[in-house]
Amino acid sequence: MAEQTVQTVHIDVTRLENKIDRLSETTERLNTMVHSANAAIETANQNIQVLTQRFQEMVNNQKKQAALQQASTELVRVRQELEQNYGNYKVIRETMLGVLQATDLALVKKATISRVSEELMLSTPKYWLAPCLVAVAAWIGNDRDLAQRAISEAVKRDEERTAITMALICRRNNRVQTCYEWLSIYFSHQNAANFSEGSFAYIDAYVNGVFGPDEKHMCDDYVMQWMNEIRGNSSNLEASQENTWKEYCSRFSLDISHLYPDLNGTVAEYENINEYVSRILAVDSIADNLTGINNAYIDQNSLKAKIDKSLIQLISRYNEDEEPLRKEEQYLKAIKYFEGDKEAARQSIVQAEQERQQKTLNLVEQMSNVILTDKDTSPSERKTAVSFLSGYIRRGFKSYITEKKEAFPNQITLNIDGWVGTSADGNNTEELCRNFEKEMMQRRTDELKRATRSKEKAMLISAIVLAVIGVIGLFANAVAGIILLVGAGVLVGVSFKAKKETTEKINTIEQDYARRIVNGKAKINHTAAQWKEAKAVVYQFESNPVREIIA
Repeated sequence: MAEQTVQTVHIDVTRLENKIDRLSETTERLNTMVHSANAAIETANQNIQVLTQRFQEMVNNQKKQAALQQASTELVRVRQELEQNYGNYKVIRETMLGVLQATDLALVKKATISRVSEELMLSTPKYWLAPCLVAVAAWIGNDRDLAQRAISEAVKRDEERTAITMALICRRNNRVQTCYEWLSIYFSHQNAANFSEGSFAYIDAYVNGVFGPDEKHMCDDYVMQWMNEIRGNSSNLEASQENTWKEYCSRFSLDISHLYPDLNGTVAEYENINEYVSRILAVDSIADNLTGINNAYIDQNSLKAKIDKSLIQLISRYNEDEEPLRKEEQYLKAIKYFEGDKEAARQSIVQAEQERQQKTLNLVEQMSNVILTDKDTSPSERKTAVSFLSGYIRRGFKSYITEKKEAFPNQITLNIDGWVGTSADGNNTEELCRNFEKEMMQRRTDELKRATRSKEKAMLISAIVLAVIGVIGLFANAVAGIILLVGAGVLVGVSFKAKKETTEKINTIEQDYARRIVNGKAKINHTAAQWKEAKAVVYQFESNPVREIIA
């Protein structure tokens, strides 16, 4: 057989490792370069963002500066237009306020007042307040004919504002009958379905005697007319108001769980008991609250000062002709205040307008809100609202009380530790306790039976059998006999341990049921007593006339 030549291949491992190392180093350098490039890109991006932000800030600042400069320029223009077109309006407003003050203090001659008012009348042929000023001056100068002509012209220009202005001026001068005639004209312009808070303030002043005695009941008639209009225009007004005042009364409901702790959690009908009894117990709180409103002391001087302030605001209010320029002026001033930020200026104007604008509702809703709101309202307004809404409030109260009456149970169902019993009047506690104890005793007996079904006796017999077999087995097979004897011993030990555990379990069951019976009987007695109390509250309430909630 020919010899096979074995060729040995030598591989230069060192050179291969060096190449691998150089490749790894190259890879590492590439990774480093990539990381450096990424970092450079990230830095560049951040720099770009910073530059962009700064550029945007610069643009915004330039816009604000431009807006600020434009606002300053425009503000000058607007004020010039106001002065040019409506400067006399401002003079008339200031003069009217000055005349009223001068009249109070008697510091200005009648001739001076008359001359100034007539000159202003000539300069403002459309403004409603100008002839009012002339009329007041004529009154002061005892020129009845001029006063009448001036009033007629003022009514032509703006009857509603003229009427309330003259009514408030007459009130200041104690001209009661004339005051009510003007107030009647003002009320004739009011829409019952769209009634402002300001208009309600005049009703409040009227009801509380600020305008003096209304012998002809002119304003009373208007209020009743508005109420009837609202009823006629709203098919669900009665139901809505009843629900409104029912919810109002529910604010005073009391949680009776602390009064009847055993009813709560023991009696299935507790919620129905709670709903009705809590409302009965709230009656005094409701009545005290509403009677307190109705009997509140009204500070006449404070009300008069409020009405005088209303007159000043009415006279000082800008005319409709001025509104566009006044709003533009307000916006331009806001831009200057916010240093050229138009959006902030616009938001401030919107917010101010929302706060300034009077909320209008129908008269019934307006009066309801005076009582229901969480905001501070004057005692006189609440008293006025209650006086007109008393019928609705009483119906809501009646609904609140009777709503849960039918659900009040005739008897209660007790559930104590799984036992169920019933009681109509709480007088059958002895029977309930007997039934409860009987059921608990039966449960105890059943548990004791289960507890005594132990295997200790069977294990003891098995131990004896094993012992006997073990003794016999000692002669045949010593090892087997010993094992059997040991087993018998173990069974004896287990048997005695099981007997001890059974005895302990029986004692535990006896003690547990003794405690359950004592506690359960106490629970039955307490629950029955509280049921009697709750029924007594209901019986006393339903047997007597319900307290008048609005005295």
